[in-house]
Amino acid sequence: MVSSSMKKDHKWLRLNYVFTLTFTVLPFLAFITRGRLIEFNALDWHVISSSLWVSMKCSLIAMLIVILLGLPTGYYIARHSFKYKIFFDTLFNLPMILPPAVIGLLLLLTYGSHGFIGRYLLAMGIKTSFSSFAVILTFIFVSLPVFIKGVSVAFSEVDEQLETTARILGDSPLQMFKRITFPLAKKGLIVSLLMAWTRGLSEFGATIMFAGNLKGVTQTLPLAIYSAMESNMNNALFISFFMFILALLVLVSTHLLSEERDT
Repeated sequence: MVSSSMKKDHKWLRLNYVFTLTFTVLPFLAFITRGRLIEFNALDWHVISSSLWVSMKCSLIAMLIVILLGLPTGYYIARHSFKYKIFFDTLFNLPMILPPAVIGLLLLLTYGSHGFIGRYLLAMGIKTSFSSFAVILTFIFVSLPVFIKGVSVAFSEVDEQLETTARILGDSPLQMFKRITFPLAKKGLIVSLLMAWTRGLSEFGATIMFAGNLKGVTQTLPLAIYSAMESNMNNALFISFFMFILALLVLVSTHLLSEERDT
């Protein structure tokens, strides 16, 4: 009786799994099928290369800042308890679940030409909105929470006793971090960085609201897809396919790194 009931449960779960997998995979199959029809001679390589350059340049600059801000912040969260920590951690995580349009509006109100901080930057000759600077700020704002979350988890998995022993043996905090903490958390940090970078690279709504869609200046890969949908479907398909492969490579890399951490 029990065995028969369990088999029925497994069969239902298997069917549900297959249906969910099919629902998820179908759009990708349709995309790959349509991607085979790309006419390479009709591609606008200038638009593709300029949007790729803007995305890579701004995302790499943003990631440097994300590392500088997020690495010590994530370590502090992992190693310290303090009053209202849950509240502040919630604030860090908030950008991860806010709608992109809300994020774009928040950035405009803060760093726009008439924004809370932007007005002072503009007085110093620093234009923020509708510039490459705006793209970088957007990337940082949406990527930083992802990085901090992953970093704090990676550092939490490092045994504090090992750090304490290193300090007792005379290591400075920096030496302890270089010899003990970083090597043990390294794979988790790389996974966090890859996920944060991909998050920034894929941002659309906040970017177009705060930075605009200026070719060669603020037009990132997602914005180039949006523009190409109206004028050059080949461009839209090609850039989408490129981002699809990039996302797939990142997911495979993070999966392999996560498996190595568990072994």
